[in-house]
Amino acid sequence: MKHFLQTLCCISLLCVLWIGPAFGQISITSSLTYTENFNFLPTSGTAPWLNNANGSGSSYGKTGIYGVRTGTGTTIVAGTGSSNAGGLYSFGNTTTDRALGSLGSSNAAVGSFAYGIRFVNNTGKTITGFTLSYAGEQWRVASPTPNTVAFSYHTGDSTALSPNVELPGGFIPVQDLDFTSPVVTSAQVAAGLLDGNAEANRKVLAKSVANLTVLPGKEILLRWYDPDHSGTDHGMSIDDVSITFVTQDSNTPLVSTSKTTLTGFTYVENTTTSPSQNFTVSGANLTGIPGEISVTAPTNFEVSLDNATFANQVALTYTDSILTATPVYVRLKSGLAAGQYPATGTSTIAIAGSGQSTSVTVSGSVSPAPTGNEPCSAPSATISSVRSGIVGNAFTVTGRVTGIYSGTNIYIQDATGGILIYDQAGIQPEELQIGDEVQVTGTLTLYNTEKELATLTCFQKTTAGNSPVTPLVIASSDLCNHQGELVMINEDVTITSPAGATFAGANTNYTLSNGLIMRVLSSTNLSGATRPTTAFKPTGVVTIFNNGCQILPRSTDDVPGSTPLQGGSCGTASAPTDEAKLEVTNWNVEWLGNTGYGPTNEALQLANVKTVLNGIGSDVFMLQEVCSYNASNPADPATSFGSIIQGLNQTYPSRQYAGECSSRYSYSEVANPDPAGQRVCIIYRTDQITKISSRPMLTQAPVTGYPTGNNSQFWASGRLPFLLTADVKLNGATEATRMHFIGLHAKSGSDVPSYNRRVYDYKVLYDTLQSQFTNERIVMAGDFNDDVDQSITGTGQISSVKAFLYANPNTTNISDTRPNANWNSVTQIFSNSGCSSTASYPDFIDHVFVSNEILLPVSSGRAMATSVAVAGVYSLRPSISGYRNNTSDHYPTFTQLSIVEETPTPVTWLDFKGKTTELSQVELIWSTASEKNNAYFEIQRSANAQDFETIGTVKGQINATQQTAYVFTDVTPAEGLNYYRLKQMDNDGKYSFSRSIAVELFGVIKVGPNPTSGSLKIDGKQVQSIQLRTLTGQLLKKSSVNELELGDLPAGTYLLEIQTKGHSTVRRMIIKQ
Repeated sequence: MKHFLQTLCCISLLCVLWIGPAFGQISITSSLTYTENFNFLPTSGTAPWLNNANGSGSSYGKTGIYGVRTGTGTTIVAGTGSSNAGGLYSFGNTTTDRALGSLGSSNAAVGSFAYGIRFVNNTGKTITGFTLSYAGEQWRVASPTPNTVAFSYHTGDSTALSPNVELPGGFIPVQDLDFTSPVVTSAQVAAGLLDGNAEANRKVLAKSVANLTVLPGKEILLRWYDPDHSGTDHGMSIDDVSITFVTQDSNTPLVSTSKTTLTGFTYVENTTTSPSQNFTVSGANLTGIPGEISVTAPTNFEVSLDNATFANQVALTYTDSILTATPVYVRLKSGLAAGQYPATGTSTIAIAGSGQSTSVTVSGSVSPAPTGNEPCSAPSATISSVRSGIVGNAFTVTGRVTGIYSGTNIYIQDATGGILIYDQAGIQPEELQIGDEVQVTGTLTLYNTEKELATLTCFQKTTAGNSPVTPLVIASSDLCNHQGELVMINEDVTITSPAGATFAGANTNYTLSNGLIMRVLSSTNLSGATRPTTAFKPTGVVTIFNNGCQILPRSTDDVPGSTPLQGGSCGTASAPTDEAKLEVTNWNVEWLGNTGYGPTNEALQLANVKTVLNGIGSDVFMLQEVCSYNASNPADPATSFGSIIQGLNQTYPSRQYAGECSSRYSYSEVANPDPAGQRVCIIYRTDQITKISSRPMLTQAPVTGYPTGNNSQFWASGRLPFLLTADVKLNGATEATRMHFIGLHAKSGSDVPSYNRRVYDYKVLYDTLQSQFTNERIVMAGDFNDDVDQSITGTGQISSVKAFLYANPNTTNISDTRPNANWNSVTQIFSNSGCSSTASYPDFIDHVFVSNEILLPVSSGRAMATSVAVAGVYSLRPSISGYRNNTSDHYPTFTQLSIVEETPTPVTWLDFKGKTTELSQVELIWSTASEKNNAYFEIQRSANAQDFETIGTVKGQINATQQTAYVFTDVTPAEGLNYYRLKQMDNDGKYSFSRSIAVELFGVIKVGPNPTSGSLKIDGKQVQSIQLRTLTGQLLKKSSVNELELGDLPAGTYLLEIQTKGHSTVRRMIIKQ
């Protein structure tokens, strides 16, 4: 038996030795181009798959083509991407166009995949390079995480195509040929099949590879690797492969290297030298036998043949015409000063011999030695050793901060590597900055395949001074070798997807032209910034997500060509403060003080809210959802509101903050109101702001025809807007400026009934302000619970805040004329740029509006004697660990306003009004209280409230101390809305503007009777149609004649839309019984 087993083993070994090199190949002869469209694959059903063999009709395969897997399966499935089952696939939606692909799975029969095409050099020449192009196609989208099919190649003797690892030994990666899924699931994209032939789901990749030495009879193996990714995999495939080989006569001397660039050499100053890297040198048809090929290192580098003895130069000897691939090791010299090597330009290793030469570019850096103490009272391990440590063990490291992304994700690095510090508990030192040296103790954790230190027990600055780390210059192919480190990709790239001119406000992945993923986080000022229009070299920290490497830029400085959001900033942790400006912060603090809702740790939430407000230090805070309040003593420190005031006064003792909350909140008027309901509150500093009055608004507003039929639901069931009128006198001002601050919290919800309620509520507020607050400076801020570009209710739905946004406040058309001449949406820039104001949704709903008496501001000249203008607006991302769960689901909005006095006052405006006449003209009436050096007024008109033209002049009084009235008639106004303003001109050429007003002209159109109990008649030659709608826009009646019968409708208020040629207008109609 023993003898039989030994014989059997010998036979088996012989079989293995015979099978090993017997790989079929595609022969490359005189034709140097090979194409493969994979149309030999099955078009339906499931069939056996043959690797490296032609199919028989019932099975499928082709010589030189491979589709191997780690699982036990042996079949290929024809599909369109409709199935989420793992397997090797023939993807396609026609019978004539197929693609070889896969869908990874943990199923035992599936696993990870590798596809390959094997070639043998039968040209009789040396292959020195190739150009490869192929189409990567995505046939199924399954998750929000991109998947990547990684490309590599192998040359020389035959080797197996392994599906077990991303890069088997001897294979060379080409990151430019990696295919990353162009589509992921999102709120707009559901999981399901895709058309892989569609442009949006397909990408053609091409790259030339040089410096090869593939002798006659040797092989080139192309390999694509699609692993079983974490989570649900996309359906990925390759198609339309085309490769063209470059050859050189077999008698021409050739010297080549396996790599052309080596980057990332680094060590700490005054320690051992950098770890070595290597490349191989090959030669063919060499002359001068025996001979040598010299390898000469540049300044500050050294080379070796055994990775032990290093020198400035080494020699590779050859005794016949071929030099087999010989490794050369490279490292930085020891004893170098801290800095980048080379400091500028490039350094190259020179390889020369047999009349031939080539080179390898090298770069590296030496980091300054830690100079600080050990505040965690423990010695530090190198970051590279920690990254190789056991997950779950505790480690202490020292490094310099390279990136701060929100309050929890902080990257540090030393000379050996970088790592993410996840500060969930918020124990980081105060005022942490990039370049600070810190010591951290925490537990090594693996999160979505990224290594991080979490569950921190120590996080302290050392005594070393601030010294920002210089980004390490690397090639894109080396990205994954520098996880956690700050790098600059030394390649000019462009953004290929998604399309757009600006970066999104939410965390978004951007695919670069070299295949890399650049992830832009909302916590940076790239949120809403313009995107580069030309190629750029990106800088950022290398992160990894589900085995995919990404680069995280820290700011617009890391993306050359990008510019921050103009007029504001989205995603910064703080905003610049200026005592000479009025600063207003708007923030929904999410059920603060209510034990039943919002964050569960009430004490921590209050502490965090106070930390944020104390850090901002605004002149005015407009807060929503304050639930702990003592109306008889607003400063009561036992309440959340009083504690906030106490904290502000402790932080800024000279300012003496005061404040109050509205007495009207949701359900405050029921029999037993909840004392912990959501309130709207305002806090202000009393050293510069003097309260005149405060009150809830709209308490006497008539409510008829409310959308739900329940008038008690008006304004979020009683949560009325809150008005604070105050005189503002900033430092250095000679007089106070009267201003009105309106805080509001609208009805929440994206459902249609909630939308209709908001439409009604906002229109009543708008009408009240237009009639009662003419010529007043108003700042209106709060949680509007809707966006201003379009409603959160649905795509294409006009915003419920439309009354304040559109020239026609009654419009129902989202494409109608904007803006409303009486109001400016300060925060609309955030809506336009995709910046979000909540942690859970992509919309911006925490808005700031100002009346047109507050400018945005004019480009030249004076605005008025004392002008108030918006100077900047910021959507902040506070540096609070776990902010979303322990502080608020809304982000603060910070607005700066400049108040500029000009003396002497040229004109003191009293009023400016306009009205239509029976002759379809517009009569403009204005008056002044006094005039000084006033030459004349220019009357200016505009059709869009932006582009004004002068239509007449009226002579001024030059100097006057008494009231003066003026009249001007526009005899040729346009049909519809006409905007007017006055340009007051001094004798010395200076000028100032009045506020703008709007006058709507319908021609001679009479509507009556109004109110009516029966029929309604509209007289006007240009009337084309009339429509009657509810206050929420629901169409009730429509007519193409100038009469409507209304007797069958219930009493109430309705909207009458009159359509004329090229214009529509809306009037309110009252039906009585």
